[in-house]
Amino acid sequence: MAFKSLSELDDYQLARNEQDCRGWDVVNPAGTRIGTVRDMLVDTENERVTALELDSGARLPVNEVSLRDGRVAIKGLAGESGTAATARVVDEVEAPRDLPQRRA
Repeated sequence: MAFKSLSELDDYQLARNEQDCRGWDVVNPAGTRIGTVRDMLVDTENERVTALELDSGARLPVNEVSLRDGRVAIKGLAGESGTAATARVVDEVEAPRDLPQRRA
């Protein structure tokens, strides 16, 4: 699979503009802000966004978040604290290792 940052792909655009969450705050299930979306990572072979890259460098898989009220919310499991959900999601996205790193 080939992964690229959406900001580096001039010939790509999202199906719906309201899905562009770059610059949005990211909150855990408890509503605590944990960062801001820096970029969206695209699987160019399958032509879909697969992860969000935060300003901290952490990556969140898109299937673990929802977009609502101008924020990105991490989905939590029943009984899971905001901190536990954040740790679980951030840990899961460390694979695959071939995601591009943002240039300084």
